[in-house]
Amino acid sequence: MNFEKIISDAIQKTLVELNLNLVERFELEHPVDETHGDYACNIAMIIFPLVKGGSQIKIWQGDFKNPRQLAQVIKTNLDQNEELKTIVEKIEIAGPGFINFYLKTDILINQISLILEKKDDFGKNENPENRKIIVEYGHPNTHKLPHIGHLFSYIAGDSLARILEFNGNTILKANYQGDIGPHVAKCIYGWQQKGKPIPEKLENKVKLLQECYQLGSELYEDENHKQKIIAINKAIYDPQNDIQKDWLQTRQWSLDFYLEFEKLLGVNQKKHYLESQMWQRGLQIVKDNVGKVFEKSGDTVIFAGEKFGLHTRVFITKEGTPTYEAKDLGLFTQKMEDWPFDLTITPTASEQNEYFNVVIEAVNQLFPEYKNKWMHIGFGMVSLSTGKMSSRKGNILSAPDLIEIVFARVGQIIEKRKELNSEEKEKIRKQVGLGAIKYAFLKSSLTKNMVFDLEESISLNGNSGPYLQYTYARCQSVLSKNNNPSFTKRADAQQSEDLNQEELFILKWLYRFPEIVEKSAKEFAPNHLCTYLYDLAQRYNTFYNKHSILKAENERQKQLRLALTQATAQVIKNGLKLLGINAPNTM
Repeated sequence: MNFEKIISDAIQKTLVELNLNLVERFELEHPVDETHGDYACNIAMIIFPLVKGGSQIKIWQGDFKNPRQLAQVIKTNLDQNEELKTIVEKIEIAGPGFINFYLKTDILINQISLILEKKDDFGKNENPENRKIIVEYGHPNTHKLPHIGHLFSYIAGDSLARILEFNGNTILKANYQGDIGPHVAKCIYGWQQKGKPIPEKLENKVKLLQECYQLGSELYEDENHKQKIIAINKAIYDPQNDIQKDWLQTRQWSLDFYLEFEKLLGVNQKKHYLESQMWQRGLQIVKDNVGKVFEKSGDTVIFAGEKFGLHTRVFITKEGTPTYEAKDLGLFTQKMEDWPFDLTITPTASEQNEYFNVVIEAVNQLFPEYKNKWMHIGFGMVSLSTGKMSSRKGNILSAPDLIEIVFARVGQIIEKRKELNSEEKEKIRKQVGLGAIKYAFLKSSLTKNMVFDLEESISLNGNSGPYLQYTYARCQSVLSKNNNPSFTKRADAQQSEDLNQEELFILKWLYRFPEIVEKSAKEFAPNHLCTYLYDLAQRYNTFYNKHSILKAENERQKQLRLALTQATAQVIKNGLKLLGINAPNTM
């Protein structure tokens, strides 16, 4: 049952009946102070200037001195709405003209049964548009270790894909990896300088590639070495060149590593595109549109972004090779052919905002029918104690480094749990470690810069992934101790007047989950979901610490509290899954 829709429809019906239908849309919100109701609407304050007259046309014959009086008229009509009466206990006017709606407690209690019935599907929304959306994320370069920005892209992109799919869209998860370009040439040159060693383990192979890239970057500062690296970069585009063997061999090390890395993160992408597959397509698109969308500038081909309030970027270099921009054009058209979409989303670091503004505008000029179908989300920079990260000089903390540090710290804590065997400890170490990292990255707006704090991220007493996981495990522990596993799942066994404040506070939060999922999807903002889950966990833990569940005063009360516990656990589990986080039964 969609409470928000029922109330909105009732308001709209009232406005029509009173000849006050003056605005196309309005919004309901939840009052910050829950004693002011479950929903609030300021429609009276919005339309009062239109009713009163002044610079607007007066359409109401009554004499209203303020929005509050107008709100009272609207309320009087709403009080007669039969459908609204089925879910709303009372309607009140507050402040300058807010209309507050109080849901019936029995209706809130019945939501528990709905949650336990729908289980993993609770919160899933139907979307009549059912848009086909490609979420393309990760974007790691071969021949280098992934940095924290790549980790952010993996985490943010995967959560967005999960949320959008849960909200009724059809999703294709994709990745696009840079396997050609100057960074590859630098790595191969560095590898050659080292004598082309081949370590036995994959882990050591990718670490070697990072070292070779750093060596190549340093040598690039010397003009003699620079020209040799430029020659390698150009030779990679020639399938007949001898450099192909070195390139393909070292590239495979990276590709194998990234498949393992994505498996560790719990990321399952159906499409993996490579720059080497796109360069010819992108190069041809640019060449075919010189004089139309692109223009020559000396020995290069550019897109004159100034014409569109942007900046100019090169799409074909003086050596005749395509730039990242041209390859992105090839990728866009390839995705169009592979899986015709309504929207493609690319989350990357905000440092690339201007780059994508130009490339997307070039796409708009090339393919007007696909205008507004490519969205770039520029997420904020991640800071650690070492400051901003750069892979060129080698003084960085890579994504695998960060993950291992968090795993190790969680392991230190889990090691104290003598009742767990080594296999259980390892499973918890990884689940909690990844939960800590993912939640820390997602709990703030994606577009804001963030500082990753190790101890804060693993805390069991604060706004962290492990805190939510711990709350879920606590719920499971309570349920496992129930002597009657087949306890009734009908929550209406408890009379609403018997509810305590802590139980009511949980009920007033559970029903909002589908709304939060919808809001997170519409605003491409997983942080809304994080905030909701943290608040739910706090409410449950307050209830848990204050009231006995298994030793309740009577069986009816016990049944409700067990059902409330199971419903809370289910919602936390569903929410964590949308964040890409596992909900462990034991911690």
